[in-house]
Amino acid sequence: MIQVTSDNIGTVLDELTSAGASDIQFKTGQPPLIGLQGAWTPQTHYEILTGQVVENIHEKLCHDQRYKQIPEKGPWDADYRTSTATSNFRVSGGKELGRPYLVLRPLPRDIPDFSKLKLLDDVLGPPPGTGHLTDGFRHALHQKRGLILVTGPTGSGKSTTLASFVNHVNQTRPYNIITIEDPVEFMFRSQKSHILQREVGRDTDSFSSALRASLRQKPDIILVGEMRDAETIDAAFRAAATGHLVMSTLHNNEAAQTVERIINEFPAGQQTRVRHQLSEVLVGIFAQQLVPTLDGGRQIILESMVLTPEMRTTLRPKPAGEGADNYLQGLRDSMVVKSPYGNRTMDSELKRAVKNNVISEEVAREFAIQLGQWDKERA
Repeated sequence: MIQVTSDNIGTVLDELTSAGASDIQFKTGQPPLIGLQGAWTPQTHYEILTGQVVENIHEKLCHDQRYKQIPEKGPWDADYRTSTATSNFRVSGGKELGRPYLVLRPLPRDIPDFSKLKLLDDVLGPPPGTGHLTDGFRHALHQKRGLILVTGPTGSGKSTTLASFVNHVNQTRPYNIITIEDPVEFMFRSQKSHILQREVGRDTDSFSSALRASLRQKPDIILVGEMRDAETIDAAFRAAATGHLVMSTLHNNEAAQTVERIINEFPAGQQTRVRHQLSEVLVGIFAQQLVPTLDGGRQIILESMVLTPEMRTTLRPKPAGEGADNYLQGLRDSMVVKSPYGNRTMDSELKRAVKNNVISEEVAREFAIQLGQWDKERA
């Protein structure tokens, strides 16, 4: 059996990444675990880890004094970026029943372009009469102001998609781009654009404070790693409304759910205002999931909602007395209309993947958004 130590941790991480790990976990009382197609798999050819070994690994990987020592008593959480000879990683750490653990996510070392995202449109081509998903990306990124959101569950590749957005602008436009991340995952080199990257906890106290400060630094584009609270969302609205293009993420599987999530972050008395603001500043929402394929891999399935004038009208609150205000279903219905920007729903893409033998129907049902509607159409 192979012993894991702070001295060979770089080699171990590279070997586990080469084995196809989407995530790597070091936990007291277990051998290293790797995520393969959504399941944790023990790597039993390595020895069981002790708490001291996990602490030693953490101190070897971390280059930041904030997290250099795990406190003997009290809570501990860490989130930072590290690297080995061949790979980069995002590291999250914490305690379980008083014992430390680490979870590492391998990050691509190369900045991705759209072709590296391996979209379903790249495999099958876009649906008839509808533009390629990347046509929607380009349209959204060519706007001078507004809000672009990439959404999906943890581990669905949101950061990679956002990085491809920044990369596209960096290669094509002379913009000033400020990123606010926790932690910084992809390291950009300025090309046509000038890029300034700030890390929460190291360079700034919070997303919202950094977002407010960035408005005084003449940015064209602001990337906010995650909109975690109403304060950050409000600051993003203000930035988007005052001539900036803002990009961020949320943990939602569907565009319409994302709209509802944003509105519900605010008290009831402010929700009408928020809907008005969204109808004015929202450029597009791209919701994505990573789905197991029939050949043992994973396929990104992406829903696209690039705002049209009709969608903005649907999103605005109706005056009292003008009938039902089912704006969420209205948004879903408008996404079915064929669009040069590649608009489509998550469920329609899952069905297309099933029809073309990319994924199984059982898997598609597991990832479906409106399962009741799915079953109704199958009946």
